[in-house]
Amino acid sequence: MSYSYGGKVMQLSKIIDERLLPVIKKNTKTYECIYLDLPYHTNIGDTLIWHGTEHFLKRAGLKCLYKTSFLVYSENTMKKIIKRSNAPPYKKTLIFLHGGGNFGDLWEIHHNFKKEIIKNYLDNPIIILPQTVSYSDVNKIKTDSKLFAQHKNLTICARDKRSYQILKNNFQNEIVLVPDMAFCIPLNELKYFRVKQENKTLLLKRNDIELNNTIDYLKFIPEKEIDIRDWPSIEKRMISSYFMEKIFVLNRKASNQFSHFTDIYASYFYKRSLIKAGVKFISKYNKIYTTRLHGAILSFLLEKPCILLDNSYGKNSTFFETWLSDSDVIQFFHSPSS
Repeated sequence: MSYSYGGKVMQLSKIIDERLLPVIKKNTKTYECIYLDLPYHTNIGDTLIWHGTEHFLKRAGLKCLYKTSFLVYSENTMKKIIKRSNAPPYKKTLIFLHGGGNFGDLWEIHHNFKKEIIKNYLDNPIIILPQTVSYSDVNKIKTDSKLFAQHKNLTICARDKRSYQILKNNFQNEIVLVPDMAFCIPLNELKYFRVKQENKTLLLKRNDIELNNTIDYLKFIPEKEIDIRDWPSIEKRMISSYFMEKIFVLNRKASNQFSHFTDIYASYFYKRSLIKAGVKFISKYNKIYTTRLHGAILSFLLEKPCILLDNSYGKNSTFFETWLSDSDVIQFFHSPSS
């Protein structure tokens, strides 16, 4: 069965509600939460996850008491909120950890932050939002599993079926299969940033450790005229990114005294500027090839024909097979070597 753009987005958004809301209801009576590991960096894909998560929290009726990145995280602020909100007769404050593709040993700085929160807040229910799992060292799976098992109220959301099986086979926590949180972004919200479409084709090609260097994609793309780009926020420093960097420097010099101001700037200005840049970028092309998963997701949200190419460890193919294979408006490119 195939779905229209809007119909498929609504279907995936509904699945998120059906699978996450019961977990939330079971774990909190306060209707308050904490949201950590926000992406204060230039990857527009992570920003789309962040924005979708905030829409989800609002429609779930949750008030966010504290939201921040590991870059400016304040243990003192966290402890004050936890101490205040954990008073009886309420259940413990629910902690959300940002979703994405950093569960494992590929992007360890984020994964290590998750582990610190899990270790330090064993009394609070924690939900790790939808993640793709990737370990190159199987011994680290065993170490992480042992640490996570110490937390008796930890739910891990897998973003695809392969990640779900890895977690089910190795972790003792509750595991739930949930789509990417970007599908919670209302479709009508993105239309304000669209620009006029041009007769151009885009290859959105990432240039980091997730790029599959074994494939020359240009050999298999039929279009002769093609723009090869990464996210505009990564290729060139935006004004909002410049101010974000300056705020980071100021905050560090002031021993984290301006972390609250940093969070406000990131949430109300930086996030919006990245989403705007991403929508303007994608919307001007009439066809998109992408090695970035959220290049495909944003194309889908903008009703753009898209061909998804795999990354270095199969993140894109497993996500496509789990959630998007029944749509006739997004395709997956199977290389001859796959």
